[in-house]
Amino acid sequence: MDAAKPLLIGLSPRLLYKTPDGFEIKSKSIQYLEQNLAHLIAKHGGLVFMVPSLESSGLLEKDDLNVHQYAEILDGLVLQGGVDICPILYGEEPIEVMANHKTDPIRDRYELKLLKAFATRNKPVLGICRGFQLMNVFKGGTLFQDLPTQLPSNLAHFKSELYEKLTHRVEITPGGMLQQMYTAGGEIVSIHHQGVKKLGNGLRVEATSEDGLVEAFSSTQDGFFVGVQWHPEFHIDEEERFLSSEPLVKKFLEACKGPLVKPSENILGL
Repeated sequence: MDAAKPLLIGLSPRLLYKTPDGFEIKSKSIQYLEQNLAHLIAKHGGLVFMVPSLESSGLLEKDDLNVHQYAEILDGLVLQGGVDICPILYGEEPIEVMANHKTDPIRDRYELKLLKAFATRNKPVLGICRGFQLMNVFKGGTLFQDLPTQLPSNLAHFKSELYEKLTHRVEITPGGMLQQMYTAGGEIVSIHHQGVKKLGNGLRVEATSEDGLVEAFSSTQDGFFVGVQWHPEFHIDEEERFLSSEPLVKKFLEACKGPLVKPSENILGL
């Protein structure tokens, strides 16, 4: 790759179907990025592009803008956080408590197609929070729909009133990719009420929380296919208690330069 050519990184959008009172755009769907994550990638040399999703009610039909075109042009993909993944996607009916949580089947379907487009080309993928969970489902894994209900623990993984201020410690699994970046565990920002139940095929655990929940994984079959349940974009790297965001992002961007290896098949067959 030409050293002068910047790395082109796709970032999946969050979707907002109903704008709040006072918002200047009325009665239209909004697609947006949380700026901390975009800035984190840009800080380390990636040129960030939001990859817009398509809706059947939108101006573009599916054939007008193909996710494979993005996968051909862009060097890597980052899947950001957001609302819950619909349990039907991994073969389960929603449990009762899920009525209190938002899901977005439109985003689920789109991001899975986007993920497949990059994975079949074995281009690097980094998943954050929801993105981590979606990558697990893509590989045939399942999720705890609600940790407090299905896996009670004294460790809080979600408190809406604290949001990015909620932290807990993770331990790095010996012998994995993350151990090459971090000599020891540390604190991470944790904002999720769901988590990995069955680990996807070909994935290995890279980090766990103190209550044993999977907090990071990588693929043993693909190139750079890494997901973290935490939010590195909210870490304050100057504070030693946090796992620094820098090694993870730099490793991702380095992988985006190639070379690529033969990709594996996904499980969902999308």
